[in-house]
Amino acid sequence: MGWRGGTELFREMWPLVQSHVKDDDFRAEFLKDLLALFMDCDMDGVDLRRIHPEIDRALDKLDVGEG
Repeated sequence: MGWRGGTELFREMWPLVQSHVKDDDFRAEFLKDLLALFMDCDMDGVDLRRIHPEIDRALDKLDVGEG
């Protein structure tokens, strides 16, 4: 998966994560782990900045810069 494909896939998955993972604390950890996995597969986390505050917080925890 290339970085563009990963970004597109993550953007499509995010609404599903929001609607199916109801617990805020669990969703925060799940999101952080999911982002780490995608970044391990060559997605650039900077491309997901400013999509949603929860994503920004998870990227902060992963020390992903603003770009």
